[in-house]
Amino acid sequence: MNNKTTFSRRTFLSGIAAAGAGTAFSAVKLPEIDLLKKIDESKNREIIENDTDPILLKRFIPRPKNIKLNDDREVIFDNQLTVKIELKNADNHAKHKTSDLFKQYFNVTPAVSVTQKTDAPDGEAYKIKAAGSLITLSASNFAGIRYACNTLRQLAEVHSSTGESTNYSIPETEIDDAPAMAFRGLHLCWFPETETIQIEQYIRWASYYKFNHIIIEFWATFPFASHPEFNWQEYSATPGDIRRLVKLGKELGVTLIPQLNIFGHASGSRGGSGKHAPLDFFPEFQSLFEPNGWVWCLSNPATRKLLTDIVLETLEAFDYPPYYHIGGDEADGAAECRSCRHSDYKALLIDHLTFFHKLLAEKNCRMMMWHDMLIQSNDPRWKGYVANGTPRMNGVLNALPKDIIICDWQYGSPKENETWPTMPYFKKQGFQVLACPWNNVENIKSLGETVVKTDLDGLLCTTWHSPSYNQLLNIMMYGAQATWSTTPYTSVNGTMGMRHLRQIGWDIPNKKYQNTGVHEWQVRPDIYP
Repeated sequence: MNNKTTFSRRTFLSGIAAAGAGTAFSAVKLPEIDLLKKIDESKNREIIENDTDPILLKRFIPRPKNIKLNDDREVIFDNQLTVKIELKNADNHAKHKTSDLFKQYFNVTPAVSVTQKTDAPDGEAYKIKAAGSLITLSASNFAGIRYACNTLRQLAEVHSSTGESTNYSIPETEIDDAPAMAFRGLHLCWFPETETIQIEQYIRWASYYKFNHIIIEFWATFPFASHPEFNWQEYSATPGDIRRLVKLGKELGVTLIPQLNIFGHASGSRGGSGKHAPLDFFPEFQSLFEPNGWVWCLSNPATRKLLTDIVLETLEAFDYPPYYHIGGDEADGAAECRSCRHSDYKALLIDHLTFFHKLLAEKNCRMMMWHDMLIQSNDPRWKGYVANGTPRMNGVLNALPKDIIICDWQYGSPKENETWPTMPYFKKQGFQVLACPWNNVENIKSLGETVVKTDLDGLLCTTWHSPSYNQLLNIMMYGAQATWSTTPYTSVNGTMGMRHLRQIGWDIPNKKYQNTGVHEWQVRPDIYP
């Protein structure tokens, strides 16, 4: 080939942002995060930007590690195309699934063959070689083949002399790619104002950008059969919606993880809204909460009974996933009711968290939690970082089992030579740790670098109300770069990100104006009535 190219989250929802909670030991063997070892420097990205046409490179989100393109030669996706699949692990469905993807993505049904090859890439890595009328895709299993097809879709363009789609094509291509980390997560909020199609769009978008875990936090929108008073009846998801989305996630290689808040954020609503499910309509449930309604009352045994019911209900609805997020952040007002304030609240909280850890462990499920209530707000080590623990909670962390996954959210801009000290602290205590950025691009990049440099266990990109503020595009693009690519991160192209979102709309398919683009409206009626 010639021409080769190779403090308070909700407060911080305008400043900083969110989280913390826990689990406990069980004899049940729990799933591990399968860590990828440090990437060898020799395998880092080999693209030579000065020798590469940026018109082609900007199409990729996330950017593959090693790319060689020959734009002087073209591979046309027509009825002459052959696709050869090389798998390390046998998969009797790989041929059919590959054929379906090419039909969906490129409107072509190529001749597909599948062979088993012991030297195919390991893990989630994949290789692409495309020349003439042959495309060879190599991976350990079909997950890698899907990633390869997603990369091809981003690179491909369509040609037509009639104005209608005919054939897609790509330059002659060689790509060798693998993720920077094993856990690549996205945290989504299902508000009463959220449409089911939006959640589907975000799931498909995350899969397209090679995320592999999505946490869905329900803001009183899960359709509880056991306790219907605890969700907004007219604005909840349906059981059918949830079953369909969980199935879709599995098909797309994304594990969906439920989240219910079993400590703070007990109102099921954003703090500034003044809304509370269920107390706005059912005041008889007041004793389940601290007086401010924001924190569950841990001294009331009825609280544990109710939370057990709804945790198990959501776990079943998500088809018993390997992880469950119990929230645990910003428990402002904890230990303020008479019973709790006269208790040994540290022991009460430890018992609460370890109970739910055991409950989940018995279902082969690991507990995930936000970090902030587990470290003291007055500890000088955490000055300038998110730490919301009170003296009555001091020492809770030491009593928790080490199989809890700590989700450490830090949303500020990185300082010079930033180390994000809370994260290595939790790691040294024996926990697996996910770094959690939000909508600050430099923060996302810094935390992605920190995960790789300090051997943390992955990145969990939070979104909160960002879809309503046109912030989701940056979170998705830079989050994809930070979770998949190696440093130095290359720039991303917002217009190409919107192209990818449009492609996802074809897959759904979108049929309503409000469901297209990055926001429902071009001119927002709440701002420009």
